Amino acid sequence: MNDRAKHIIITGASRGFGRDLAVHFAESGTVLHLIARSDMSGLVHELEASGASVRIWQQDLTRTGDLEGLMTDIAETVSIQETGYIGLINNAGMIDPVGPAGKYDHQEYKKNLEINFVAPVLLTHAFIHHFQDWDMARRVVMISSGAASKPYHGWSHYSSTKAGVEMFVQTVSLEQEKQRHPVEIMSFNPGRIGTDMQKIIRETSEEDFPMVHDFISAWEEGKIGDSNVVAGQLVRLMLSGFFPTGQSLSHRDL
Repeated sequence: MNDRAKHIIITGASRGFGRDLAVHFAESGTVLHLIARSDMSGLVHELEASGASVRIWQQDLTRTGDLEGLMTDIAETVSIQETGYIGLINNAGMIDPVGPAGKYDHQEYKKNLEINFVAPVLLTHAFIHHFQDWDMARRVVMISSGAASKPYHGWSHYSSTKAGVEMFVQTVSLEQEKQRHPVEIMSFNPGRIGTDMQKIIRETSEEDFPMVHDFISAWEEGKIGDSNVVAGQLVRLMLSGFFPTGQSLSHRDL
């Protein structure tokens, strides 16, 4: 990497894996664009103490009609002359509602689809639109899941959105091969890590999620990964000379 500024855009940055990513990226010369609905003032102080510049973008990702404007606003703060790297991590995600299709509220299913698939795809589309012709590293990571390739009872919406994300990555990578300055894109499965999502899964009824005891046992036996450690691994990959564009990697590959 050159010594020009790095701009890193992270969705779902207020807590969990997104917060851990921001902490690992924070250093002098890095501008962090943090997207979340909730207050992040405490996190801002921590990141700025590490030398990073921080810009907060409070946004409900289910308001999908606003996402093009959001990326436009972010792009307007990035100077092509002063920038050497731009990254986007579509980290925000949700597991609720867990249960078989047709059981729960229509609006909750719609929200899940918007957060897990519509929002990251639209943000990536806008990212490519704004930065396609910039001659520098531009990298996108879509946070995926093992559920992308394996059906789980009660996760029809979640598994489907993650499978969609995987195909989106492969297709965009194929398209970018024809570009003069290709945008690199990959998906990453962090595995079972200690975040709020895992807690929600463990509290789900066996009726809605028959595999719940497997997740509870993994927690009790200390088989849940450390979110901070996995975040550090992904950050190092994103900043390395080699980026596996078009591929789907998991924490086991790092």
